[in-house]
Amino acid sequence: MTAKELSDRIIQFSSSYFLVDMRKDRNFYYNLTAEDLVKYPLSFCGYILNLVMDGNLEKADSIIENLPDESIYKASLSIVNPRIDCKGFINKLTFLKEKNATIGCTTLTAGRPYLLNGFNDFSRLGPLLVKYQDTFKDFIQFLYGSECTNQIYNLSLAEYYYQTNRIVDSAIIVSQTINSFDKFNESRFLFVAMYLEAKIAHANGTILKSSSYVKDIKEKVSSVGRAEFSFNIDAVETLFSLYSGNYEIVLKWLKSDAPDEVGDFNMLDLYRYMIKIRCYFVQEEQSTAIALIEKLRPQLKDGHRHMDLCELDLLLSEALWSCGKKDLALVSFARAMKIAKRRNYLRLVADEGIAIFEILSEYSKTAAKSNFLTSAIELTRKMAIYYPLYLKPRYKNNKSFSQQEVEFLSLLQQGKTYEDIANYFFISVNTVRYHIKNIYSKLDSQNANQAVWNAKLLGLIK
Repeated sequence: MTAKELSDRIIQFSSSYFLVDMRKDRNFYYNLTAEDLVKYPLSFCGYILNLVMDGNLEKADSIIENLPDESIYKASLSIVNPRIDCKGFINKLTFLKEKNATIGCTTLTAGRPYLLNGFNDFSRLGPLLVKYQDTFKDFIQFLYGSECTNQIYNLSLAEYYYQTNRIVDSAIIVSQTINSFDKFNESRFLFVAMYLEAKIAHANGTILKSSSYVKDIKEKVSSVGRAEFSFNIDAVETLFSLYSGNYEIVLKWLKSDAPDEVGDFNMLDLYRYMIKIRCYFVQEEQSTAIALIEKLRPQLKDGHRHMDLCELDLLLSEALWSCGKKDLALVSFARAMKIAKRRNYLRLVADEGIAIFEILSEYSKTAAKSNFLTSAIELTRKMAIYYPLYLKPRYKNNKSFSQQEVEFLSLLQQGKTYEDIANYFFISVNTVRYHIKNIYSKLDSQNANQAVWNAKLLGLIK
């Protein structure tokens, strides 16, 4: 592919050519000559963005800095470089506005189901959204050139409200944005809004049928726009499946669609890497999860991604705790809580539910008391009660179960007595006791509650 062809493809960026497509063309960009890059500046943009996706932020930053200060390309590339801080971002955006440089094709979500925490981490700007509403809307209009400026602003506000556990406020706003994004065919924002809507329902204890939710997303977004984030939709389905203990979907995703962190490492896959870490817990592959966590850490530090670093330390504490490394787990957890408290990432902590509740309880014994800590404990407890199967290791048992034994387990789950079960099958109570004793033995259980729990983990019953 020639430099001109690559340049022409980027011109179509907003309608049909996305970061994921640019990634597929990576080798073409890297093989461009210095003459090509000068002659076709848009191809040069593709080269820089591929460096960013590779996680080579230092090199990308160095090249951008060497561009002329008055260059529109320098300012445009700076705002999609995760290394830029908020002050620098605003300065570059102001420069572009003064130059009247239209950049309505900017994609700061990078295909992820977040607006504030997309290609850049703007989650720390949440407290300023209300105070500087007009300024934010002005920048949004310039960045996206969209008819939905107010809705994009509102979606950012809804994400902030969700993190700070203002769930009702977030729900009211996000439901309104979905209709607008659907009407104007704004697929990238529709994906973000529908994901947030699902997270809100989830926080309220609604067991989501992940396959139905994902199907709804795929039906609502346009066939063209879907290319921007289709690789993340299946990861979303996997995340909700982890909460419900639906290991069939989890294992299928791991086998066919999960990103390969050993092969072609790609920062565009950051959301999927976070989901894959959780899948490793289910597989009881904590050492592999820790290796991926530490592979991501320097990239996230370099990109000033505070929210992702907080999440990474929460996951590390979970991995270490399950390995019996409780002191190290508490150190990692304390790091996460320091960021979470400062940035008010309340839901980021609480949504880990049962996976961190025991760690949080131990941490609270020596941590300084605060309203944030009190709220985190209360909300994490709720999530632990709502989703007891979240990140529980997949039960390993190669013993076979007869159809009758599965039916016995289903009846035990319903609270039926031995006498009830005997009546169902027209057998004696002693025969029921015999069969249930065998079931307990196969499931390494001492009572009905343990047997039902392990049967759920094994997938024998729902």
